[in-house]
Amino acid sequence: MNAPLVLGPGRSGEALAALAADQVIAVPGDGGYLLALRHGTDGAEARLRALGRDSIDRSPLHVVVGRREQAVALASVWSDETAHLTDRMWPGPLSIMVPSRSGDGDDGPVVSLTMPAARPLRLLCREGEPLTVGALRRPDGAPIVDPAEVGVRFTSSEVALIVDGGICRGAGPTVVDCTTSPPVVRHVGALPESYVDAALMMGNRRRKWFARRSRPDSPAR
Repeated sequence: MNAPLVLGPGRSGEALAALAADQVIAVPGDGGYLLALRHGTDGAEARLRALGRDSIDRSPLHVVVGRREQAVALASVWSDETAHLTDRMWPGPLSIMVPSRSGDGDDGPVVSLTMPAARPLRLLCREGEPLTVGALRRPDGAPIVDPAEVGVRFTSSEVALIVDGGICRGAGPTVVDCTTSPPVVRHVGALPESYVDAALMMGNRRRKWFARRSRPDSPAR
C-alpha cells in the first residue's frame, strides 16, 4: 500500500485541494501531529476517530482557526473574558471552550477552538477554512511528533498527505473553559496557568477602568 504524500514548505495548494475534497490530511500542531478534516465535513469527528483508531487522543477534538473572525463565527457567545485571553495568547498553545453557534452535530453545545503557534497549520486555515483536528498518539499516550512516524501508520487511501513541519515537540495547548465566568483551566499544557490568571486579571482591571471613565460623574483628566 502506498504511503501518504509528504508535502514540504510552499505546497499549501495541494493540502487545500485535499481538504476541499473532504480528504483527511496530517498536519503539524502545537505538541505533535494531528489528523485534520475541513470543519463542517459530514461526520468529521466520527471519521477522524475511526481512522485514528487507538492513535487519536480520546479527549474532545479541537477546531483550528487561522483568523479571529473564524473563531467568533463558530461561537454563539464571545465574552469579554474570552476576548482578553485570545487577544493576549493567540496565536499560541491555548484552546478555549466556548458555546457552539450550531449547538448540535459534531460540535455539540460546546466547541474547542485554537489558533496554533504552528505556522504551517495556521496558514492553511487562513487561506482556507477552519479544520477539525485530533491529536495523534502512540499506544503509551505520548504524542507523535515525527512526520515519518505518521507516514508508516497510514496509507494514502486513509490519509491523503502529510504536511511536513519537522519534529513537533512541546506540551500541547492549555485548555480553558470559557463557558463559565470566570473561565476555568481544564488542562495545563505549554501555557502555564499563571499566564491565564494574569491575562484575566489585567482584562478585569481594564474593564473597571473603562467603566469608571464612562460614568458621568467621573473626574475629568
